[in-house]
Amino acid sequence: MSEQLDSRLTKPLRKKDFDLYCLILVGAYQLQNTAIADHAAVTLTVEAARHLGKQWACGLVNAILRNPQALLEPSVEAQFEAPSWLIRSIQHHYPDAADNIFRTNITRAPMTLRVNQNRQPAMSFAQILLDQGIPTVPGELSNALTLVTPQAANTIPGYSKGWFTVQDEASQRVAHLLAPKPATRVLDACASPGIKALQLLEAHKDIHLTAIDVDVTRGFYGVSESRRLGLPFELREGDATLRNWWDGEMFDSILVDAPCTGTGTLRRKPDIKLHRSHEDMFDLQRKQRELLSNLWNMLASGGTLLYSTCSILPDENDSVIQHFLDQTTDASTVPIAADWGRATLFGRQCLPIEGGPDGFFYSRITKL
Repeated sequence: MSEQLDSRLTKPLRKKDFDLYCLILVGAYQLQNTAIADHAAVTLTVEAARHLGKQWACGLVNAILRNPQALLEPSVEAQFEAPSWLIRSIQHHYPDAADNIFRTNITRAPMTLRVNQNRQPAMSFAQILLDQGIPTVPGELSNALTLVTPQAANTIPGYSKGWFTVQDEASQRVAHLLAPKPATRVLDACASPGIKALQLLEAHKDIHLTAIDVDVTRGFYGVSESRRLGLPFELREGDATLRNWWDGEMFDSILVDAPCTGTGTLRRKPDIKLHRSHEDMFDLQRKQRELLSNLWNMLASGGTLLYSTCSILPDENDSVIQHFLDQTTDASTVPIAADWGRATLFGRQCLPIEGGPDGFFYSRITKL
């Protein structure tokens, strides 16, 4: 209510008039939540302003309370629990889907499992869970199962045996889209915490994977998970915008799951709404461009680079790819044919879906 009052005032009240500010809020509360007649509530509040010695404010109080709906209706920012810069951006880029995105972002995120089909077929595992009173819904990917009711991962049958990993289906698509060939060199350039690298190793045991990240402390989870899954995972410290970690041998496939605003995962990380700003997006965009420019020199001819983010903002997605292609003569995007998400100029955008996957962007680029 105070947000709406602030928006109705042409200029903020002075500190010494804070009592008047509180009085208007009390009047608005009476209109909304008590049996006092509207005209009586307005008159009493105006009289109270006069008793405070603020005759000058009687007209202001009367004008505000005569239109209580403007004061009582929550702002878009309050209703969808998001900063104005993000709301404006989403409304601009997705006018047909903005309201659904806002509503989805204040719902509970689903809990999806990536089933290790080397150990247990997904449908067999779904039956095992159902027999234990844990119903699931199959995803679009053959090894994705979403729990109807989320629960702690270590209480799910098969956890200690490495039968599954908790991973959103949008994140799972990354490894499917990269699809490295057998016995090839693969780089996961921004690997922490290691979930996608482990997925690549799980699905393609004979690849030669290098996983690096500028902050290896964030990879402790991946190292722990690799033991549970029985996979040979090692995370090396390395800044993918530099080359001092590289041995000089070309990679056949490169995954760039770039740092981003995370605007496709607000259900899981609501603090992003508080600590991310519009300016941050452009700082991250510069970082994303640097990553592509540097890593392209490490990709073999005929190789594939998959660029992904958990952002739904085109400034971090298509705009980054456009800039890269404008600067790079031997690069070409490969269309992603799918019945999920929406096609963009240079890739595919998945928007957050209530009860479904997070928001993610993917662009597949080949070296000519």
